[in-house]
Amino acid sequence: MEADELEVEVCGENGAYYKAFVKRAHDGELTVAFENNWQPDLRLPYSSVRLPPPLSQTGQYEPHVDDEVEVLSHANDEEPHGWWKARLTMIKGDFFVLEYVGWEAAYNEIVTLDRMRQPNRNPPITSSTFFEARIPLPEELQEFSKDRSQHKEFKKAIGAAVVYFNEDDSSLIALSLNEQMPKLAAMLSDMHFRNLKQKIVLLSRTEEATKQLECTRLHETAGHVEEFSVREDLMGLSIGAHGANIQQARKVEGVTAIDLDEPTCTFKIYGETEKSVKKARQYLEYGEDSVQVPRSLIGKVIGKQGRIVQEIVDKSGVVRVKIEGDNEQQTHIKREEGQVPFIFVGTVESITNAKVLLEYHLAHLRVWIFGRNSVQ
Repeated sequence: MEADELEVEVCGENGAYYKAFVKRAHDGELTVAFENNWQPDLRLPYSSVRLPPPLSQTGQYEPHVDDEVEVLSHANDEEPHGWWKARLTMIKGDFFVLEYVGWEAAYNEIVTLDRMRQPNRNPPITSSTFFEARIPLPEELQEFSKDRSQHKEFKKAIGAAVVYFNEDDSSLIALSLNEQMPKLAAMLSDMHFRNLKQKIVLLSRTEEATKQLECTRLHETAGHVEEFSVREDLMGLSIGAHGANIQQARKVEGVTAIDLDEPTCTFKIYGETEKSVKKARQYLEYGEDSVQVPRSLIGKVIGKQGRIVQEIVDKSGVVRVKIEGDNEQQTHIKREEGQVPFIFVGTVESITNAKVLLEYHLAHLRVWIFGRNSVQ
């Protein structure tokens, strides 16, 4: 914990008081963190929490026999030290014999002066113990403000012991024992918010620069590069829904980076091996190609209820197949006399598979037709 945190003492079930630090204030309760994190943060009622004794009380104690005191001790080695009630029964030079108060069986211990203090007379805290500043926080700063370290200088400047973002009402809350703190917080809040905005911009630029440097480093160390372009109207297929294909390509073992230049629809894949970059390319390189089918064989290629052409699509993995009619000729597809183009769209590998399947089927049809004509 930082030295300027809001220190309190928390009463345990055993009656001892343990050092803790305020993290949040609630309605009638506090969330506290314990010294050295010996147990998780706890949300406790005000009645279980008190302030430490004033500094003026420490270092000036002259003990006497029969004094009520508090001794810094623990019940076992697994517990931290806490302040226990005791009575001074004997003084021997620099050593003091104490009898613990409130225990079922009498227990005495010999301690030195540095483990003793006068009883802490502070009452349990109340809602008026702390002075609070509650400042509405602009929405664009709220996520960033969850990091308490971003308010360190602001906390110091206003004399606050605790500054944190309260998600319940989207405000920045400051707590202090200093009654001037709320005025200072109000006066400096606008300046603090401007500083936070500047930090966010700077952090964003730094992160972007870091990414660029890392990308450059990966490019320089990559042993193999594959570069290819995709037609603009097929870019949606290449990228995939929510970038699924790019994510899949990046998962290929050995791939170090994938760049996409959107204006030119050009991909660059960087990897440790030629095999890895070529495998990643298979996920991203979408294209279009066609096979010329004799008009007389169209029906047999399509099959009854489209069964044959659907089988080609399923087995090849192409995204779609289009049979171009006479009145919808595409300028980039060459149409031969007496032929009808079957246009396949998909990855380069799937299109190759589709063409193999279709050409094999066409060859079978030609042999079948030749055989049938010979019989006739």
